[in-house]
Amino acid sequence: MSLVKKPEMTEANLAAHRANGSKSQGAVTPEGKARVAAANLRHGFYSQARDYALEALGEDPQEYRDMMESLVEDLEPRKGLESQLVLRMGGTLWQMQRAERMREGVAIKLIQQQTQIQERVAQDRFMQVADKVEPFQCMKKALARRDDGPTRAEIQSFVKSCGGSESTEVQDIILLLKSLNEPLEEQERKAVRRKARSLLKKLMDAFDDPLYRLSRQIDKVRSPENLAAIIAPKDATALLMQRSEESNLRQLSRLTNTLIKIRSGALHQKDVKNEDCSGDVYENKETEDKFTVNQNDCLSENA
Repeated sequence: MSLVKKPEMTEANLAAHRANGSKSQGAVTPEGKARVAAANLRHGFYSQARDYALEALGEDPQEYRDMMESLVEDLEPRKGLESQLVLRMGGTLWQMQRAERMREGVAIKLIQQQTQIQERVAQDRFMQVADKVEPFQCMKKALARRDDGPTRAEIQSFVKSCGGSESTEVQDIILLLKSLNEPLEEQERKAVRRKARSLLKKLMDAFDDPLYRLSRQIDKVRSPENLAAIIAPKDATALLMQRSEESNLRQLSRLTNTLIKIRSGALHQKDVKNEDCSGDVYENKETEDKFTVNQNDCLSENA
């Protein structure tokens, strides 16, 4: 039993309800009917379930409402079918925007992954070449000093770094540097240093081109051409998203054409009597009926 006492409905109350109901039968004018249709349409997309779904997808429900209200104001649906078409058009447009965000998100993620890999590979190659050049650079600075030249420790460090090289030029430099550890006249020491610097310059010039090309590769990783090549639709996911976007576009085109046909009167109810049947059926039926009657007449005469 309910704990809340229900109000009793008296005859006076019933009469008042009937009188009020007869005065208000809904919208009558075209403008009023359009407002009612728009209100019904808004009621369709103002729902907590849709808000929850949009928020779960990282989308703004208010932005969705604004788009739908804009469509209702622009298209002004007048009938139930028109309202449903506008609702479908809004959903299709929103799916197209979502597909665009998905495509951009996938592209950004792919760019981040691929550029990190390409930059790491290019930097590793650059550092491998740079590590080979570093001993030559250090020795070049040591030979350029105005003192007696590279110290014994500097020569030992160079030999340790480059002694395993099979290059004839490198082995010649090592021999020249080792001779600096021996007692030499000033002129002889200067001649050895000049020759060592000349050989070092030739070796270091050979590294300039690979280092330049590798540095250019690092710069080109984030170039527009390389980024465009990275996000080119070549995997199954990208192609599937592209087909989904094309499907949404076709769906929007069909909905728009249907709405235009409705408003132009092309989809008014037609007389569909016998529309799916050919005239031959009825002609054959009539022929069959006549044949039956004639046959019966013949039987009657024979009898």
